[in-house]
Amino acid sequence: MEAMRIEGSERDLETFAAGILQGAAPIETPTPFERQVRWDLQGNTGLISASTLRSGISLSASRYRWAWASGMVIDHAPTGLEFVLSRGPHMRVRSSEGDGFLLGGGIFRIGQVKRPLKLVCEWDESTLGQDQDSLCLTIDAWRLRELLGSQVLPAPLERIVAHTGGYPRATHAMSPTLYRLLDEILACDARGLSRQLYLEAKGLELMAAMVDQLEESESAASPLLSQHDVARLERARHALLARMVDPPTLPELARHAGLNEVKLKAGFRALFGAPVFAYLRNHRLEEAHRLLRQRACNVTEVAQRVGYENPSKFAAAFRKRFGVPPSTVG
Repeated sequence: MEAMRIEGSERDLETFAAGILQGAAPIETPTPFERQVRWDLQGNTGLISASTLRSGISLSASRYRWAWASGMVIDHAPTGLEFVLSRGPHMRVRSSEGDGFLLGGGIFRIGQVKRPLKLVCEWDESTLGQDQDSLCLTIDAWRLRELLGSQVLPAPLERIVAHTGGYPRATHAMSPTLYRLLDEILACDARGLSRQLYLEAKGLELMAAMVDQLEESESAASPLLSQHDVARLERARHALLARMVDPPTLPELARHAGLNEVKLKAGFRALFGAPVFAYLRNHRLEEAHRLLRQRACNVTEVAQRVGYENPSKFAAAFRKRFGVPPSTVG
C-alpha cells in the first residue's frame, strides 16, 4: 500500500486536493457557503463537498471509489463533536492514541478529537471498485445545547464531551432515517440560495435524527471492552461476514473468537452498534443495495447472493431498512 499524507482536517479540501490529488482537481465554489472538489484520475473517482451552515453546523458529504489499495495519514486538529455516517466497504482507521476502528458498512459514529493526533486510513483490495459514501457533521457542544434548548446533552454525548482522552467515541448502526438523509444530501441538486436553505434544513433534520437515535439507544447498557476483547470481537465479525450466505451459529462464532456467548453478544453490540445477527442482516442489505446501485444483478439474483432464499422476504427486509423497494434502486 502506498501511504499518502495530508496536513489539517480530512475535510480540508485545499490540502486534500493538493496532497492526495496533487493539484489535478480544482476547488469549486457552487455557493458562497460551500466548496467542492471532484476527481476522475486513473480510475479513482470522487466528490467531496464541505458546507458551513448558519446553524453552526459544518457538513461534509463525500462519495468516492478507489482503483487500487491505498491509504493516507491525517494530522487531525481538535474539533467539536463529530457525527459520521458511512456506507459501503469498510475503511480501517488507526489513531496515534493506539487504537483502531472501522468506517463503512452502515456505521454511525460519534466522536471528538480533543488534542492533535494522527489517523492512518487504509483501503485494501476488498474495497476496490466500490462506492463509499459518508457524511460528517461537526458542531460545538455549546452550540448543540443551544439548538436543543437544554443545559445538557444526551448522556452519550455528555460522556464524550467530559472524557479526558484524546479521541473518545461511540458507535451505532445507522437507522433507516439516517440512510434516507444520507441519500438526500448526497443527491441534492438544488442551486444558489435554495441549495443553502435545503442543506441547512437537512443538516438540522440529520442532527435531530441522530440525537433521537442516541436517546433511544441509551437504555441499552454498553460494557467496557479491553483491547483483547476488541481483537476477539473483530475476529468474530470477520468470520461472520465471510460466511454471509451460510452464517455460523452463535456457539460456533463464540468458539472461533475465543469468547463465551454472553461476552460475544454484549461485546458485539457495544463495539459494532447492533446484535450479531442484526449486524449480519444490515451488512447483507447494505451489500444488496450496492449491487442494485451498480445494476450488477436483478433483484432475485441479488437476494440469493446476500443469503436470502425467499425474494419476498428479501424485498420486505430491504424496504424496512431503506424505505424503498429494491426494484426502485439503480
